[in-house]
Amino acid sequence: MLACHHFQKNGLAFLTGCGLLAVFLISPIASGAPKKMELPENLSKTVQVGRYSLELPVDAVFSGALLELNGVPVSITPGYIKPRVDREAQKTWLTIESRNLENAEHKATQETLGNGSSIYNYDHTRITGEGLDGEPINKVVYSTVAYQWFNNMMFVLGNDSTLNKDEQIKTILDAIKLSDLNDRQSICYVDGCLPHKTGNEGAYVDFGFAKHPDLRAKFTSKQFGGVANPLLAQRNSSAFSPVDEAAWITKSDFQHRTYRNTKRTINHLIGEEIIEASTEKTDEGYLTEVNAVWYYPGVPNSSKNPELRFDLDYSYVTTQKPKNGAGFLDQEEPNSLTEAMFMSIWDQAIDSLTSK
Repeated sequence: MLACHHFQKNGLAFLTGCGLLAVFLISPIASGAPKKMELPENLSKTVQVGRYSLELPVDAVFSGALLELNGVPVSITPGYIKPRVDREAQKTWLTIESRNLENAEHKATQETLGNGSSIYNYDHTRITGEGLDGEPINKVVYSTVAYQWFNNMMFVLGNDSTLNKDEQIKTILDAIKLSDLNDRQSICYVDGCLPHKTGNEGAYVDFGFAKHPDLRAKFTSKQFGGVANPLLAQRNSSAFSPVDEAAWITKSDFQHRTYRNTKRTINHLIGEEIIEASTEKTDEGYLTEVNAVWYYPGVPNSSKNPELRFDLDYSYVTTQKPKNGAGFLDQEEPNSLTEAMFMSIWDQAIDSLTSK
């Protein structure tokens, strides 16, 4: 029998190398069409992610998002009261202020805006020289970061690499409290949206599940330029030599299973569907992970066809090696997830993917 090493990159499980040391399992549904098991309508809800919507179980909980708007990163974290955001902002300011005390060009500045947000400009640096056109360069660049609290969420805009974008950041800050989930010219993060004309944008939205703490989901939408993205199946991400793989497989008592590996068309978009599972021995016991991904590579320089990805990941640890290695638990336990439940959540989500 074949034994192959499993590892992950970008949330996807891969197989690399082969030996004679572990069992390679293929699920009966790997070669057939996916079984579609729809969730009852009253057990699902619609969530707005980026410029798309998805159907997820009612216990799905928004756990965070990162939006990229014309080069400005907007980090959104739920579960924050205002005093906590104020403390985080003050801690950041003290760090910035300290490292800019000796800045010969300009000390760091802080400002409290009318909308209650705090914005800091810092690390001012003068750039001189000659441009490609021969014209002299003499300008000051600086970083900007801002904090705002709204609707029990912390918004952090910008970072050290966000240069000379304080006016753009102020415009976004003013728009946070004007969220409109029905605005088609906006990019959404489940609990709100930010107005943004399409172009030069990305959305990364994470979910947890109240009934199943070991289940996680992530939606990704990214507009990009340059060359086309490679398919997941074409990416070689192995960092192990054959000897290293064999030793690792033996030590970790590794098992792998492929549930699905096929093309799947969603909303007229031809993407890859890959669902794999693995079990390996760790210091805590036996870790089993089930990783599902649907991926559409998108089209370069196209706002209508961005790169799209949806991940659903489930993991659990047992003290003894599972009888059903590289898969789901044989019997239901508190907060455990059966194969049928996982596939139902998965199929419902990706089949419901719809643009705004």
